Amino acid sequence: MVADTSRQPQITGDADAIDVLILDAVTRQSLACARSLGRAGLRVALGESVSSLHPSSPLPAFRSRYCSAAVVLPAIEDSRAYSAGVLDFVRARRPRVVLPAGDSAIAALVPLRGQLRALGAALAVSPDSSLEVANDKSRTLEVAASLGIRGPKSIPVDTLDDLPAVVAELGFPFVLKPTVSWMEETNQRVLPIEVVDKDEATVALDGLFAAGARVLAQEFIAGRRERVTLFMVDGDVRASCAHEALRMTVPFGAVSALRETIPLTADIGDASVRLARAMGIAGPCEAEFRRDAAGRPVLMEINARLAGTLETTLLAGIDIPVLTWRWASGQDVERVEGYRAGVRTRWLHGDLKWLVLTFLRPGRPDSLRRGQALWLFLTEFARTRHYDFADMRDPRPAVTRAGNVAAALMRLARRPGARPSPVSSPSKGERVSSR
Repeated sequence: MVADTSRQPQITGDADAIDVLILDAVTRQSLACARSLGRAGLRVALGESVSSLHPSSPLPAFRSRYCSAAVVLPAIEDSRAYSAGVLDFVRARRPRVVLPAGDSAIAALVPLRGQLRALGAALAVSPDSSLEVANDKSRTLEVAASLGIRGPKSIPVDTLDDLPAVVAELGFPFVLKPTVSWMEETNQRVLPIEVVDKDEATVALDGLFAAGARVLAQEFIAGRRERVTLFMVDGDVRASCAHEALRMTVPFGAVSALRETIPLTADIGDASVRLARAMGIAGPCEAEFRRDAAGRPVLMEINARLAGTLETTLLAGIDIPVLTWRWASGQDVERVEGYRAGVRTRWLHGDLKWLVLTFLRPGRPDSLRRGQALWLFLTEFARTRHYDFADMRDPRPAVTRAGNVAAALMRLARRPGARPSPVSSPSKGERVSSR
């Protein structure tokens, strides 16, 4: 009888002892963490679910010089097997910190926080109570409203019969958003989607309800996208950094493809800190705002985990991974004073997606004219020096990623209608953290 090894972690590498296990290795922020912590002298293992790997697309992070051990874990869709694989690795290699970067891994591992602690490993995520609020957009907006922080006008949508009242209240376009992005029951990420007429709204709602999502309809706000990254310890701000998200993978939203650090203004800075404190967030978090027509900030959400824009924060002078390591391993976390404004970073694959969708879906909210979009895309090569994945001291991940991009774009181009679905089942090797 052949043993079933699909439920056991498969480890490549010769490191007997590991300091930190970073999960969600397919994400950009996990690679950035590995580089930061590896340069700090720590031995890093990178782990990823087998269901997120693609046989023809090698994982860039596994090629990093700072990856002492590459760990292929059971499919994240089987959260029990995935969690057991993480526990098996922790027993064998004894890392002091386990650092998940994505919602699915966090959801799978939070119930094991005590077991990991018993094995000598700290789970480097915010307390359970803060995650419950941060992961539910309705509860986040309720807390924000109690603090006097403005959110978008929001209407719960329980059935298709609610649609006429929503249209009468909000008008088109508006946004249909799941209250919780990660559906644990179906192991799906559910994305917000903008709708411009009744037919689109009906199709989008059908998809959201089929995924098991509770839905909010929200007013569409078209102003600047501004984000605030915080690092919180016992309610105290140890680091903060603001940036503007200049382009997204989908013109309306989704994941940041181009961003630039900006001075932290009092309105979004104060709101972010008060919200993080009220929710009891510890460790890294990122609050997202859009400015309305009058320039006032409107809270979109707050994520109590590492953000996909981590590379930008690192280049601006705030080493969030090292702060996270020190916090999770019980060491003092010193305050970081200031950061560099004007640091511009680009995720080229994501920016290519933005360009393709701009061409295929003209006239959508937040879209530009095709000629203008092409000009901005091309001229950005003269403006931006820093690219996600690219690092002259660790070139192999970028080379590997470049070899994967063409195939991924071909898959994108073949998707019917090239219209984002509200339900995201990412192709193997393409999963990214939200924002």
